[in-house]
Amino acid sequence: MEHTPDLGKNATGKPDPWAKFRGLTWWQLVLSILPILLLPVGGAIGGAIGGVGLFTNLSLARKPFGTPVKVLAMLGVVLATYLAYFLVAVLVLNLVKR
Repeated sequence: MEHTPDLGKNATGKPDPWAKFRGLTWWQLVLSILPILLLPVGGAIGGAIGGVGLFTNLSLARKPFGTPVKVLAMLGVVLATYLAYFLVAVLVLNLVKR
């Protein structure tokens, strides 16, 4: 019986933190990482929103959609994360000003 390796673990048997990124094309990696760039700009709020966008795009990258549909969906997620951060930032600013 043939043993297939678990791609979610490394050689020492520990979980591989990079397993979700392996096997993606360069453009899928770029579109997946774009939302997390909110972290240095927005701190914890930007990081939380960007993290949701990152994992959403990683999930979309693994779906069996055609390339144009994937690109549009992933760009939509990137746009939505930046828009969500902008809206939260405006709300927080308005609450602080009162």
